[in-house]
Amino acid sequence: MARERIQDAGVFSALTSALREIADLRMPQSSRPVLLDCGAGTGHHLRSLLEAHPSARGIALDLSPAGLKRAARHPRTLALAWDLWRDLPLQSSSADLLLDIFAPRNVDEYARVLAPGGAAVVVTPRPGHLAELADGGLLAMRPDKHADLTAHMGRRLGDAVERRRVRAHVPVAESTAVDLVMMGPAGHHREAPDVAAAVAEAGVHEVTVDLDVTVWIA
Repeated sequence: MARERIQDAGVFSALTSALREIADLRMPQSSRPVLLDCGAGTGHHLRSLLEAHPSARGIALDLSPAGLKRAARHPRTLALAWDLWRDLPLQSSSADLLLDIFAPRNVDEYARVLAPGGAAVVVTPRPGHLAELADGGLLAMRPDKHADLTAHMGRRLGDAVERRRVRAHVPVAESTAVDLVMMGPAGHHREAPDVAAAVAEAGVHEVTVDLDVTVWIA
């Protein structure tokens, strides 16, 4: 529910727009392209791409049944509860575009399921992402995270063909700032009232969205 509220508040609208631009450019012109969202959550970004591409079909993979119930609301989405470290439940060369947004990356399986010419689009946070929420308990980003990503993905998919930065300053209510902390890994270590008190004390009314969107072609 926190993730749904965050998306409804438009915190990641700049990312959604960037993903639509990339999909328009990179999606192969097959008759019924398959979009695979690994770690789909509520399926917000997948739904946006499906709306932009009426002939496409979506597959949403996530461990959260609650998130998948929301993803499954789109009539062209198959939502499956799945551990991304397992072999993915797709035939080889069956996905035309793969999304991985803040999710674990099973690179061997990504390379297997992508069709020739298919695109893997990976979104990772930059060190300044949501920096205003550090006092609220948000875990810090490693500065070498993107170098690790390119080495890891490059092992099977070669060099990235595109890297773009998505950066925006987004006004937020205190409740939205608390949701941003609680929906991430920090939410497993902090209680919501403590986070709310820290956010109020810090006076957070705006957050910085700062992301890398990197694309590989199979």
